[in-house]
Amino acid sequence: MDEEQACSEIVFVDAIQAIASLIFRKVSLSMERLQIVPLGGLGEVGKNMMAVEYGRNILIIDVGMMFPESDMHGVDYVIPDYRYLRGKEDRIRGIVITHGHEDHIGALPHFLQEFNAPIYATRLTRGLIEVKLRSEVLKRVKLQTMTPGEVLKIGPFKVEPYHVCHSIPDAVGLGITTPVGLVVHSGDYKFDHTPVDGWPTDIGKLAEFSQRGVLALLADSTNADHPGRTPSEQSLNVALADVFRRAKGRVIVATFASLISRIRQVMEVARTFGRRVAIAGTSMVKNVRMARRLGYMDEVPDDMILSLQEINRLPPHQVTIIATGAQGEPRSILGRLATGRHSTLRIVPGDTVVLSSHTIPGNEEGVHRVINRLFQKGARVVYHPVEPVHVSGHASQEEQKFLISILKPRFFVPIHGELRHLTLHADLAEEVGVPRD
Repeated sequence: MDEEQACSEIVFVDAIQAIASLIFRKVSLSMERLQIVPLGGLGEVGKNMMAVEYGRNILIIDVGMMFPESDMHGVDYVIPDYRYLRGKEDRIRGIVITHGHEDHIGALPHFLQEFNAPIYATRLTRGLIEVKLRSEVLKRVKLQTMTPGEVLKIGPFKVEPYHVCHSIPDAVGLGITTPVGLVVHSGDYKFDHTPVDGWPTDIGKLAEFSQRGVLALLADSTNADHPGRTPSEQSLNVALADVFRRAKGRVIVATFASLISRIRQVMEVARTFGRRVAIAGTSMVKNVRMARRLGYMDEVPDDMILSLQEINRLPPHQVTIIATGAQGEPRSILGRLATGRHSTLRIVPGDTVVLSSHTIPGNEEGVHRVINRLFQKGARVVYHPVEPVHVSGHASQEEQKFLISILKPRFFVPIHGELRHLTLHADLAEEVGVPRD
């Protein structure tokens, strides 16, 4: 629709008044209003969830969880506040998931207790969702596999998933054609020219969106305070190989249960050094099993992965254990190893423990406590940034500016991050030509 024909407005329904002025101003568009409603992920790291609403039609993007703050005693995780959607159940046309990390799918089991709509996800993401949902929920929920490059018609929205590089395979961004214009949701992304899966972010699709004209860009702000570019995942192979080369005993690597690309990298490096691998942590075991079943770990031979019982029979220099607990969670595998409460594993002098993840803001105290206890038990502990054993899956400042420059959006909405990240990202957008007003 031509702007001359339009007579209403686009509205950003804001959860945080402090950033409202950074985002959408009134603009004439159509008889109906397009509303962008953040239900989580703005002003915080995690529980990403957004609603795109046009008339009586709602499209949900992601339904994630967040780790609790250190003072949230007794809380395992936090889910989005989706009270806005109550009473609008019949308007939800679909749920589109950008990738399979917990901060994007972790709240689905709770959300689906109240709401039921088709879920669209790429192949691996769908598999990880199936791992999370109970069988009775799976029976009533319609899960549909989407492929980058296809076009999905969901109510009045035309959704085009496009491939992005992230720290998990099968991640996508979204081009959403609405009755009032094209909205691009970046998902979690970076521009990695040597990704471990050989599949870079689809710049060609971004250029196509730009040619069509982008009304609004909703873009990941996680690394808006990181100058330069995010290193390639391939660079991690060198750092991990150095750790394995120096290790005399077992190597225990802690990371997120859904960080499939990282788990695969650790397995490949372990294989190079003649080590076998055991997976520790219920969620990680299930996720790895699903990823292998779907063909995302074909490089790893079946006989390389052993159970904890089997691997305990090997000499320490042949053992690698990949475990949950890189955020210092007390009940995780690494948390229990640090306190000596695991039923079959113990930390012994000579062990090398690697924390291959970024510490989420708010988790620093718990992570440091675990590291200190591991040192106390005689382990050598390797963690970022002391050694480069983690690479972010998120774009840094130069990549963020590149995305904005390609798409040339009329409106820019920083998403996914604390207020400092959102504010800095808005500054970057202004720097590359997006007007603040």
